[in-house]
Amino acid sequence: MELREAKQHFFALRNGLLADSLRKQCSLPHKLIFGLNIIQLREIATMAGKDSALAEALWADSDCRESRLLAPMVAPEPQPQWLSEVRSAEEADILCHASLRRHPDAEAIAVKAAASENPLLSYAGLRLLLNLLPGAKDSARKAIETLSAKPLTAGIASQLRQEIEFLSEQ
Repeated sequence: MELREAKQHFFALRNGLLADSLRKQCSLPHKLIFGLNIIQLREIATMAGKDSALAEALWADSDCRESRLLAPMVAPEPQPQWLSEVRSAEEADILCHASLRRHPDAEAIAVKAAASENPLLSYAGLRLLLNLLPGAKDSARKAIETLSAKPLTAGIASQLRQEIEFLSEQ
């Protein structure tokens, strides 16, 4: 599949109501929002298969929300360098869940990102740690200690703390 074909799928599946809602309520940084949901994006990813060239082209298309969300789903290998390029929490969530959690150094990547002064990168690091639980409990505890005071990451740090407590009881 090529970028052009992916965009044709975006256009065919577009949801104007959701797109308008995302523009108004979420203040996303993208100029082009088709309003596709994750299930629709996964269907397109399944059709496209794993394709490095397509993943790179999609990620480079930073003005289109759906392109940025689909890129990690079609990337054959996790792309940790993309973490520093995320433009929204939604991109961070998909990148961490669909790709980075499978990276052999995912825990180290998560801890480094979580310690960043960039709030979005810090959020992404915590998000990745959540995707790595239960294996990353110690790293998650250390990250929680340093990030609980930051307003943007306090909520996710609290969620991470609850997950660790739950897993410890098991």
